[in-house]
Amino acid sequence: MVYQSPRKVVVEVLKTVIEKRKPLKFVLTEKVLSMFDKSDRAFLLEVVYGVLRNLYYIDWLLDGFYKNREKLSIYTINNLRAAIYQLIFMHIPGYAVTNEAVNIEKSLNGKPKVVNAILRNFLRKYQGNELLLLTESMQTDNKNLSILYSHPEWLIKRWHKRFNLDELKAFLKANNEKPPFTIAVKPEERQMVAEYFIERGFKVSFSKHVTSGLIIEGQGYDIRKTLKEATFFWIVQDEASQLVCFLLEPFEGARVLDACASPGGKTLLTAALIKKGKIFCVEYNRIRLKILKENLDRVKRFLPHVQIEIILEDICKVNFKDHLGIDEFDRIILDAPCSSTGVIRRNPDIRYRVSEQEIKRLSKNQRVMLDRVSQFLVKKGILVYSVCSTEPEEGEEVIESFLQKHDEFSSIEKLRTYPHIDGMDGFFMAKLLRIK
Repeated sequence: MVYQSPRKVVVEVLKTVIEKRKPLKFVLTEKVLSMFDKSDRAFLLEVVYGVLRNLYYIDWLLDGFYKNREKLSIYTINNLRAAIYQLIFMHIPGYAVTNEAVNIEKSLNGKPKVVNAILRNFLRKYQGNELLLLTESMQTDNKNLSILYSHPEWLIKRWHKRFNLDELKAFLKANNEKPPFTIAVKPEERQMVAEYFIERGFKVSFSKHVTSGLIIEGQGYDIRKTLKEATFFWIVQDEASQLVCFLLEPFEGARVLDACASPGGKTLLTAALIKKGKIFCVEYNRIRLKILKENLDRVKRFLPHVQIEIILEDICKVNFKDHLGIDEFDRIILDAPCSSTGVIRRNPDIRYRVSEQEIKRLSKNQRVMLDRVSQFLVKKGILVYSVCSTEPEEGEEVIESFLQKHDEFSSIEKLRTYPHIDGMDGFFMAKLLRIK
């Protein structure tokens, strides 16, 4: 195998994510990570995620050291960003960071003399490699909070209307911390799975809010590798996402519709909870459908009494009578496409792609989807609407609008989760009952 420099791959990954706006999870694939040994892989992940979690702050630090930034390539800028992250957050010696950055720049046919000069000037000004915080008095302004915590100012402004300053800072800080690695297993097997990981040297704890959740400490790549060797049901799923399935009140023999099913986590956990029954998965996107099929194929042997059927169709157009010969379901999950502002801690690049206009567009789509899928719920059936969004336009406002138009439904429960409050992803979920 030809040696790959993790530092060079960092620069290439950042270019694809920041400039081309490709989702990080589709760029930093297992194929890429498998090229490196444990040490280099950990370094690569630390720097990529670190730069994305602190992008505005790093750019703010670098701003005074450019003479002609517009003349530098995106590769050079990302090389400098990665170097500053290593200096400020990882406390790697200045000479080592500078030498490596210069070598990377040479390999990219960039401007090694410029990189060398900028980093040496930076080190002269900021000796000691201490984190350069904006003063406490400056941390009340949305613009400064945007710089310090690297979130778009428009998003901080939104959150500042709903949280006081201390809560807002706690939220922003939580979004920049490494989230726990959480999996869902069959509740009756949770103790057994915990022992499986403990025997292999991992530290494990039970999640607080669901009986299916396990939190595993360690490098994500190592945990996934261990999971692949396992002979039991598991899915990687945050506790908030698992909570949606429990809110559904699934029961043995139920006929369940998962209206926007990929990647399949909620389908699979629901299947594990009902033990016996039928689940119908609708997915419109062919690429996402492929991911859904792969996940179902991996675990279906652990769900022998649950029939899972996949339908490639737009949920707003699908004719269930034609596909299935039925059009009523006991339980419905609508985990609607959303802005994903609630999972920024897991996907730090989301904050740079989402926009207020997108939130408004998605809100309209969510209302249409909810209207549509509600038609297929049996009387006394339960529908759970969920989004991994922090924004009321995608949550509370969707449900309020729906209930005003549908007196045949009542709201049983509405729930919001936040990483800084609940230690889980930011979700909104509503449990609706069809009363007539």
